[in-house]
Amino acid sequence: MAKDFNHKKTENSTNTWLTPPEIIKSLGEFDLDPCTPPIMPWLTAKHRYTETENGLIQPWFGRVWLNPPYGRELEAWLKKMASYANGIGFVFARTETKAFQNWVFPHVDSMLFLEGRVKFYKPDGTIGGSSTAPSILLGYGEENVECLEHCGIKGKHILVNHQRIIVVGITPTWYSVVSMSARQYGDKELKPIYDMVERVSPEKVAKNPNWKAKVRQQIQVYRKKTGITTVKCN
Repeated sequence: MAKDFNHKKTENSTNTWLTPPEIIKSLGEFDLDPCTPPIMPWLTAKHRYTETENGLIQPWFGRVWLNPPYGRELEAWLKKMASYANGIGFVFARTETKAFQNWVFPHVDSMLFLEGRVKFYKPDGTIGGSSTAPSILLGYGEENVECLEHCGIKGKHILVNHQRIIVVGITPTWYSVVSMSARQYGDKELKPIYDMVERVSPEKVAKNPNWKAKVRQQIQVYRKKTGITTVKCN
């Protein structure tokens, strides 16, 4: 059993607690779960990393489900999710903590505060006790914002840094388009950002033969403003 992985700990327990399967089912299919126990009674994603692989240093891909380990490691996981920016995270709603203030509020697109207390599961698939704190789902990227809005899980969904695209007849700035794209797709892969810029601002692309260089320049501005640096994956 991987200590602290894919679980929530009660105040008086060090056992592994698993995400209720009905929550996973309500959120659709995920490509990767980067922190799971070696043995799971149900799948959370098509691919997974256990404590042995150490998902913090592995490459992330596709739509990520993140139920991170708690304790001193939590901040590192939330920081990587902020940089990756495509998936849903599941943590306690301890909004006063340093990890939340530094790596959730400045970067998350939306949050779903769950109604009541979640009853987590034991590794054998049986239901455990209720958690000792309220839980929250964190959405990163357009797809995941829409998922949290329509998933049917009881609670309050609020937008934080997400910007819906509304056409008002005014051409957006290079920075507004690039920053929106970087929040949705992350800033490490250029192709999805290029594709979104072409979709949102075709007139700017048509007028500037060096528009890709302009996009790369604005990505550097975005990184400087947000304080996010690209995570090196071994």
